[in-house]
Parts: sequence; structure tokens; C-alpha cells
Amino acid sequence: MRTWVLDPPTRLRAWKVSVSAVPVCAVIGGLSRTHHGVVYSEIVAAGIAVAGVALAIWSLLREQEYKVLRAQLEEAQSTFLAAAEVSLDAFCLLNAMRDAEGRIVDFRIHYLNHNAERLIGKPRAELVSQSLCDKVPTAKSSGRFGRYCEVVETGISMSQEYAVLEENPLQATWVRYQAVKLGDGLAVTCSDISSIKAAQARSEHLVEFNESVFQNAPFSIVATDVQGTITAMNFAAEKLTGYTRDELVGKASLTMLHDERELAAAARDSAATDDSIERVGFEILSAGAMQGEMEEKEWTLVKRDGSRIPINLAMRAVASDSGDISGFVGIAFDITERRQMLQYVTHLATHDQLTGLVGRALLRDKTVEAVERARRYGTKVAVFVVDLDQFKRINDSLGHTSGDQLLIETAARLRRSVRSTDVVARVGGDEFVVVMPDITSVADVEHCALNLLARMSPEIHIDEQLVNVTTSIGVCIYPDFASDAKHLLKRADSAMYVAKESGRNQYQIFSEDMLKETADRLSMEHGLRHALANSELRLHYQPQISLTTGLITGVEALLRWNHPKLGNVPPIQFIGIAEETGLIVPIGEWVFMTACREGKALQDELGTDLTISVNLSPRQFQQRNLVQVIEHALAVSGLLARNLEIEITENILMVNSTGNLEKLQRIRELGVRISIDDFGTGFCSFSYLLQYQVDRLKIDRSFIKQAGTDPNAAAVVRTIIAMSHGLAIRVVAEGVETEEQLRFLMRRRCDEAQGNYLGLPVAAENFSAAVQGYSGIGALQNV
Repeated sequence: MRTWVLDPPTRLRAWKVSVSAVPVCAVIGGLSRTHHGVVYSEIVAAGIAVAGVALAIWSLLREQEYKVLRAQLEEAQSTFLAAAEVSLDAFCLLNAMRDAEGRIVDFRIHYLNHNAERLIGKPRAELVSQSLCDKVPTAKSSGRFGRYCEVVETGISMSQEYAVLEENPLQATWVRYQAVKLGDGLAVTCSDISSIKAAQARSEHLVEFNESVFQNAPFSIVATDVQGTITAMNFAAEKLTGYTRDELVGKASLTMLHDERELAAAARDSAATDDSIERVGFEILSAGAMQGEMEEKEWTLVKRDGSRIPINLAMRAVASDSGDISGFVGIAFDITERRQMLQYVTHLATHDQLTGLVGRALLRDKTVEAVERARRYGTKVAVFVVDLDQFKRINDSLGHTSGDQLLIETAARLRRSVRSTDVVARVGGDEFVVVMPDITSVADVEHCALNLLARMSPEIHIDEQLVNVTTSIGVCIYPDFASDAKHLLKRADSAMYVAKESGRNQYQIFSEDMLKETADRLSMEHGLRHALANSELRLHYQPQISLTTGLITGVEALLRWNHPKLGNVPPIQFIGIAEETGLIVPIGEWVFMTACREGKALQDELGTDLTISVNLSPRQFQQRNLVQVIEHALAVSGLLARNLEIEITENILMVNSTGNLEKLQRIRELGVRISIDDFGTGFCSFSYLLQYQVDRLKIDRSFIKQAGTDPNAAAVVRTIIAMSHGLAIRVVAEGVETEEQLRFLMRRRCDEAQGNYLGLPVAAENFSAAVQGYSGIGALQNV
């Protein structure tokens, strides 16, 4: 019997022919045998007719069945082709090609879809019915052919991924081949998994990157579960804590690394601020993170060896998209250096850089603390304001470096003179403050003040020189004379000024009398601020007389203040206040303008050439526009510059700066004369006179007063006059009160003199009348 491989219609027709022929013959043969050779033609004919009808009916039924089957097959085939063509994967059907011994030697391509065509890079017309290994050589080189053979032989499906090494139209880098047995062949699906592989690679790289960042981060990272048990830690965490991961991961809570007392204190603080929540242990560390915040706080870390270091710990919760917290991550780093730097910066901000003592701002805080403690325990606080006497002169004469050494030594002596609980501060310049808490009596305060004076009195060795420095100390006691820290400091300062005015090198304790003096001082300061606007200031002029001719050569402008309530206020009482408050600057400008204007009027009235002398304080000399002020006063008044003389103190010359020299030079360029007032009382030398080109010297009144009775004072006067004349500098003696003093000056060939014996200061409008009656001029003519 032969086997045919045909398509369905062909098989159906062959089957119909074979079936219809057999029954007819069988009927005819049966009839012939049944009736032993007797042929009945009618019967035969009838049989044939019946058979034909039956066959026709049967054929009609089979034809209908064939049409239905064909339609179903065509529909199935269309569905299959449509599904195969729209598939995103490459799909093909392969039939096995075997040799004589039944071994698979290749596969014939029976069908492939459009994506398979694109993947291989060749049209279907060139691929269908062709050998797989011929058209796709990589099938063998990649090992797929062997796997295909195994699927056909074993019936076990295959799914395997391959990297694409050759170029292809799809630019695929990875594909997945899936093969299932189909008859003596395969149905193969090929999927481009390049994007999946890329995403997988990115994910793996991200995991590796995260792990690398986690392990190599320069700061400690510790992960915990929701209960606080450590689940992971990086190398930095091991280094910071001293523990290995094996010792902590899965075995210990994060709280093991923290100070229990610190956590307990934080728990108490939390309970105090939120009574509804009681937190302990890990709940304290993660409280903020539980609320979805990045909580950052400073804690104390307990290391494996028991040592403690300050750390900054930032805690954050690890939550899913739904918000469920699965754990926490803590990032920590050692802030020991940061704290040290902060302490250093804070120290710089709150302490004096030269001496290392407490600064002004911190002193205020420390004083407030001492007062509050004294108020609580019923004790006293004493504040001592210590000021070096004549420090400015020492600083200017020896130089600022020597002055700094003096301040450093003073600070060291103060530290050694007080208790460790006392506060020693430098509040500026040469002024120091000592705050002594826990004082019980005024006698204790007096004992401490005497001790400070004694400790400050020994000579100080500076730059191979011995310097003797005295101090003036002001003291105020809480609660006796001050109710708070502010008034305590302020009144101690006021007491110090009283000590200076009383002769220096002593202490003064603030008292009720000083309260009145302080009030008067404040009242005077307030009044001085309105003195210019209220026209309360005036200038008086005292004549300066030539000891050769007896004529008036000039006048000194002296400031006077007529207060509406206090009356005439002596300059010694308000000039210092004007200097301290800066009011001397606007007052000084008014003095220049008025002196130049009234001086020019005096010249015109008397018909003589007069020198108008105006005092210039150190604070005025620092005024930036001083030269412009002088120039403006001369221009407005019409006074010639050579008729204006500016009197400055030795202290201004001793500050040997380029700025001072330039300013004096610019004043001289205007034509204005320069005079040194109170010469001999400071530390000035004649070398300054050469450098600054001085026109006149005024011998201080203290030497004139003592010259008649003190040989040393007389020698000083003779020396000043002789050396000044050698330098072509004229000399004026001030403070001449007696005829004896006048005769002494004339014998020593002093150039000019001024004083009450020669003429009292008077207002400009009274000067002409007064000059006629000056007894000093007549006395001079009779000498």
C-alpha cells in the first residue's frame, strides 16, 4: 500500500473514487453468485440505478462537508498568518533535514514572518524552502543549531538568550530564542530583549553604584529596621564606631552606640514639650524621621573602646510608595574638629585677641549671670574697672609694640590677682574689668581693690626699659549701688573716672554722692548737645604781650559756656565731655569760624596786626576735613592765614604717623602758624620740633608757677627758652600771675607772656575797652 502526501482536496477526491467503486462491484458480484449464474437484467439494472442514486446522495453530502472543512482550514490559516505577521517577535517554522541514517543535518525554512525577515536581513523569497545553516550561518557558530536538534529529538522546549555580535537591521544587541517541537521540525520565536538587558544592566550598575557609594562614602551610614536593629553599615561606620559589621549587623540596636544618659535627657525634654508622647531609646533617635522629616541633631557617640565623640546624626525613614516605613537610615560624621573650630571662632568673637581676656560682649553676659546668681543666693557682686594711668603717653613715646607688651603683662597680673571663679576682661584700650561674685561685705571689696593696686604697682620690664605704671580703679557693688548688670558696669566706670580726677593710683567705690555727680554729668552732656543751637557758647580773648616791646602781639581764643541753669560752666568741666561724646567736632568748627571773624574785627578796631590763637584738641585733629574747615573760616572772615595760629598738644606730635605729618604740612601750606601748648608736661623731644616745623612754644603754667621757688622748674624754663631760640622758635609763657614771675621771664629773655597778671580774658566786644586798662602792660613798662 502506498502513502501519498497531498493537500486536503486531493485526498478527498481519491477517497471518494475508491469508496464509490467498491460497493457497485460488490452488489453486482453478489447478485450473480446468489442466483447461480442466472442473470436477471432487470434486477441488475435496478440495482445499478439504486446504487447510482445512493452514490449521488453520498457524494452530495461529502461535498458539503468538504466545503465546510475547507472554509475552516482557510480561516485557521488566515488567523495564523495574521497573528504571525503582527507579532513583535520574529517567528519561523523549520522542518528537519535528515541524512540516510536519520540524523538531523540541517533545517529547512518552511515559513517565517516579517520580523524574522527583518532580523535575518533577507527577503522571504530567498529564505523559504532554503537551508537554515546556509542562510543563517551564525546558527551553528552560536550553538543554536545543536540546541534545535536536541528539541526535535527530546521534545523538550528551549529558551535561551544570545548576544548579537554582528550588525543587523534591528540593531539588536540581545535576543531570546524559544523553540518547541512541531512534528519533525520546530516552531521558533525570536524576541529582541535589548531594552530588557539594558534596563537590567542599568539596574545592576545602579545597585553596584549604590553599593559603592554606600561603602565608600566618607561619612558613616547605618541602616536599621523599624525597631532600630542595625541591618547594614559601611566602612566609614566601622571606622567611626570601632565595631565591625559582623559584631553589629542583625545583633545590636543603634542605641548601643549612644550615651544612655543623653538619650534619657532627650526623652525628658520630649516629655516636657509633648505630654501626649513618651519616647524611649530608638524612638528618640527616629522621632523626627517617623514624621517624614530629615531629622538632624548632634549626639554623643560611644565607640567600641568606650571613648566618646560628638557626632552629627541625620535620620531618615525608608518608606514604600504606599507610605509604609520599612526601616531607617542614619548618616553620621565626627564633628570634633567642627566644634573645636566653632569654639575657636567663638573665642575670637568673645575674647580680646591681644590678651586673651574676655571681651566686652561676653563680659556683659558674665556680669548678668553673676548678678542673677547673687540675687538668688543673697550675695554681692563687685565690679572693678581698672584703667592704666598715662598709658597713652607711654604708648606714644615707646611705640605701640611696647604698649601691647604692657597690656599683656597687665592682663597676666590681673589673672594672678583674682580667683579662678572671677571674670577678667579687657573692654578696650587700657581699660580692664574684673567681676567678682560671691562677695559678702564692703570690707572684702576694699581688700580686693588694695590688692589689685599693689599687684599693678611693680615696674614692668619692656624692651630693656623699666616702666612704672599705676592704675586707677573704680568699684561698684551689687545690690548696694546698682540693681542690675548694666548700671553695675556703668557706675564702676564712673567711679574709675573719679579715681583719676582725684590724683590717680587709687581706687574709688561708687557711692550716693557719685550718683548725683553722674546725674549732673548726664545733664551737662544733654545741655552741651543744645548749646550751639541755643547760642550759649561764646569766645573770650586773653592778650599775649611781647616782653620786649610791651605791645599786644596776639590773643588766645578761650571757649566759654553760659548754661541757662548752671550759669558759667568752667571749660575743665565740659571740654572732656565734648571730647568723649564727639561734640568737640561741631563745636570746634564753630570756634574756628567765630575766632577768625571776631579776630579780624579786633584787628580792624585796634588797627594792629594780631595773632589769633585757637586750641585744637586731639579729637579735632583726627577730623578728616580739618584743613577744609580752617580754609573756609579764613576765606569767609577775611583773616589772613599768617594771623591764625593753631595750638596743639605734645601728644599729637608724639603720634608720629604719615597722616599727621601730612595734615600739619597742609595747614602750614595755608600760611597758618603752629604752636605747641603746655610744652614740657609730656614726653616730647626737640626732634619733633624739627620734624614738624613749629613756630612757637607755650611753656606750661605749672613750670612758671614753680620757677620762683623750685630750682628744677627754673632750670626747665631756662632750657626750653635757650633751646627754642637756638631753633628760631619763639617762646610764650602762660599762666603769669605775679610780677616776680614776669621779671624772671624777662631776665631769661622769654619772647611773650600771657596770664591774669597781664590781662584777663574778655569778650570780643569788650576787648578794646579792656586793653586800655590792662595793668600788666603798665607794670611791664616799669620793670
